[in-house]
Amino acid sequence: MPCLNDMKIIKRAEPGKKEYLELLLEADPSEKMLDRYLEDGTLFVWEEKGTPVAVAVVVPVPGGACELKNLAVAEAARGRGYGKRMVEYLFRFYHGKYPEMYVGTADISCGCKGFYQKLGFRYTHTVSGFFTENYPEPIYENGALIEDMAYFVKELK
Repeated sequence: MPCLNDMKIIKRAEPGKKEYLELLLEADPSEKMLDRYLEDGTLFVWEEKGTPVAVAVVVPVPGGACELKNLAVAEAARGRGYGKRMVEYLFRFYHGKYPEMYVGTADISCGCKGFYQKLGFRYTHTVSGFFTENYPEPIYENGALIEDMAYFVKELK
């Protein structure tokens, strides 16, 4: 069910997920990697006046949990709380459906780890070499090569 508020809407995109490819690639620069989880995931789109400002993809994972695989905010909308509010919406949406939500992010000081920790995620582990082994091209953020993936979990009970 869409969430309406002052011309804002968060909806699930089924079908037509690839319609949001450009925004999804902001968070995951490999279409090949996106294809690995987009089909099985639920794509949430936050629109304002018909324009997507944020997207998120959540997939079920073994063990009965879910994972936030992609969270992207349009460049023009960054810094205004869309990412935080999208994740908070996902917490409410999945509360009672899954006991916990995981998220993986670059294990560098890009601010992503702090963002998720402020939302109540706690660090669980790091997968060394995840990005260098799974992506065809090196990924850099703020001039630093991204190699490892840090995982976090949030209880949804």
